[in-house]
Amino acid sequence: MSADKIAVIDLETTGLSPWRNDRIVEIGVVVMSVNGQTHTEYETLINPNRDLGPSRIHGIFAADVVRAPTFADVAGDLLEFLTGADIIAGHNVSFDKNFLVKEYERLGVKIPEIPLLCTCQLSGRMSLSECCNEFGIGVDGTPHCALADARVTARLVAALCSEDTMLLEKYRIREVCWPEVTPRHAPCFSREQSQFASREPPSFLQRLVRNIHHDVDSSTPNVLAYLTLIDRALDDRSIDASEEDTLVNAALGWGLTKTQIFEAHKNYMYNLAIKALADGVVSDVERRDLHMVARLLGQDESGLDNAMKTASLQLSIAKGCTKQSQVQHELSGKTVCFTGELQTSLRGNLITREIAEALAQQAGLVVNNNVTKKLDVLVVADPNTRSGKAKKAKDYGIRILSDVVFWRLIGVTVD
Repeated sequence: MSADKIAVIDLETTGLSPWRNDRIVEIGVVVMSVNGQTHTEYETLINPNRDLGPSRIHGIFAADVVRAPTFADVAGDLLEFLTGADIIAGHNVSFDKNFLVKEYERLGVKIPEIPLLCTCQLSGRMSLSECCNEFGIGVDGTPHCALADARVTARLVAALCSEDTMLLEKYRIREVCWPEVTPRHAPCFSREQSQFASREPPSFLQRLVRNIHHDVDSSTPNVLAYLTLIDRALDDRSIDASEEDTLVNAALGWGLTKTQIFEAHKNYMYNLAIKALADGVVSDVERRDLHMVARLLGQDESGLDNAMKTASLQLSIAKGCTKQSQVQHELSGKTVCFTGELQTSLRGNLITREIAEALAQQAGLVVNNNVTKKLDVLVVADPNTRSGKAKKAKDYGIRILSDVVFWRLIGVTVD
């Protein structure tokens, strides 16, 4: 038994049902011995090429998986861990198995029936943390992070094996014909790598810095035109490849200097801070939104803090902002569609799709369930969503708004 290799697996997914098109978004594997010694670990985010689902639970957003491999990229690599193990284990592992079976099925690969060691069934508790508390096992890392949960489950497996030396007998995999999937040895992409990548200067700014060589200021109208482009590009709180090209070409064509560009970005942040502070309260949602825009415009924490201080000082001198009501009137009568699971809340309650549609109707908009060429606005919960509706909207050139931006435009104050 001491020579057995146990592969402990944990997945994060877009939802609960692989049969309803929910997909894997993160994989964590710990290969261990019965005594708890770790042989190797595997961790990667997965780009599911669809909406990420409940990001508030698993903490993964579309921007995190843009550079991540697809399941097809890692299918052979993951299978190497499974075929090399004597026992496969997990907490509520049948949940993970169903997703794996469906993912491989999409690739035309059939996963054989095998015994699975489930710490949930053996301990009689659904909660992984409760199981660990019962066995005196410390819980490290972030819950609902695949590798962190796999590590904790591995400790739980070792504890169960120490209590019952014959436990593994009925879970050992014997005479199984595994399918052949060629490993691609695809580069993994973890949450830490995603966070590191997010701290890099935006790619369009890097391109501008490389290409701008003139130092003669262009005219003010050109700067204002550039700000208008920035405002439109940031409607959905992301800058895609097409928008990036437009911004770079416009800045170069208008002869903007590096100083003008960075000053324009500072002014944009200042104006956004004015909007956030106009009602006297900056909610957590507004603060996250400000941080997101600051990152997209290459502004650091100090730049955002300065914008907030300046805006607060100006508002204390002269309050009032009429732009919001003008924009709200502009959206009145427009058609709107929602995609993804909304992350914002209203008076402490998560805004459901039904509530969102009701709020939109109260603001004078017409709600559509589908994206057609006649749609005016698509509201996205996650700016980098890969949902089918978002892809279609981009193809049609439909205006895409982040949900935080949409609520602000129609005058709804979210938490």
